[in-house]
Amino acid sequence: MQEDMHYYATYAMARAAGIEVTKARVIAYAAQYVDDSTDNDSEVHEDGGMFTTVATAHTNAEAVGNAVADHAEQRKVWIPFHFYPGNSGTSLSQKLLCRKDGPLVREMTQNHIRHALRLKGSYGLHLLGIMAHVYADTFSHYGFSGVSSTQNKVDGQSFELDVKDPKMKAYVMNKYSSFISKYAPSFLLKNYRNIISKGASVATGALGHGAVGTYPDRPYLKWRFRYKLQSEQTQWRDNPATFLEGCEKLHLLFSQFMKEQGGAKNAVAFAEIKESVDKLLRQELPKQGRIDAWVDLINSGQLFATEDNEALHFSKHDWEQQKSDFEDVNHSSEMAQMDVYKFHQAATYHRDYTLKQLLPKHGIVVF
Repeated sequence: MQEDMHYYATYAMARAAGIEVTKARVIAYAAQYVDDSTDNDSEVHEDGGMFTTVATAHTNAEAVGNAVADHAEQRKVWIPFHFYPGNSGTSLSQKLLCRKDGPLVREMTQNHIRHALRLKGSYGLHLLGIMAHVYADTFSHYGFSGVSSTQNKVDGQSFELDVKDPKMKAYVMNKYSSFISKYAPSFLLKNYRNIISKGASVATGALGHGAVGTYPDRPYLKWRFRYKLQSEQTQWRDNPATFLEGCEKLHLLFSQFMKEQGGAKNAVAFAEIKESVDKLLRQELPKQGRIDAWVDLINSGQLFATEDNEALHFSKHDWEQQKSDFEDVNHSSEMAQMDVYKFHQAATYHRDYTLKQLLPKHGIVVF
């Protein structure tokens, strides 16, 4: 999924579940920031304190290149943050395939809600945001895994797209070409058919959903294809339906959190907003158009009772600036109160919980 879903849809579902503006903004910001935190880095303050960051992003060229070259990177970033294992099948590669709303990701969400409730004023909201990102991604990334695997390879001549607007269909196909151009070696770009079937898998080492570009991330798209290891075409992947289901499940999780915390303020049942959300998801728009549609829908008051200070803008530079400010604070301990520090606390907890507790508990040892 992209920013329209990870920030704006997450924010809308949190607000509709009764979470107040400032807290919903932290949750949604953390959900999107998973795709923006690119560095495993550390900086030492003049008083001797140290701030260490955790890479969670997988969408920029550097992150893809690192993951292809370093299988440990796949296991530290791609598996826990973007392609949560579904634990189906017999072989390890089959168990690692992401599964929509699978049993392991559900177990993770329940653990994180409990942990967030215990944390109270610490990094609990940031953990809920990471949880929301990972959970939402299962509704788009299902059928692919976060490791280089032949399970991820696709027959490039098997794609079928169901897009009503021919201009939008051309836009989507051109975006696919741009995606491959960004990652694939130049010699593969001579033949568009080969770009689809070979370019992506070579460029990403058959990693994640690289072989199908951004098709899984477009809310309005209905599409299908054939895996190279299968002889039959897949069933139609109905992104609008699965994204709507993802929104409903996020709303349910946020509602659970608020109920267990002690009650929500002005919560709205998902059934009351389902039609409006469904209509929005089906609009054939580029990313900025989809963001604008979420902002307009929120401002309309159709999803929840809006306030004057709704957080309807995302810029990753807010938390990036907090990182940059570390060297300027009077004492390194001040960093612990900043959102970016709490995000990295939450990311470390989530990664270690997934790789060292949950997956081994179910017989999956990958790191």
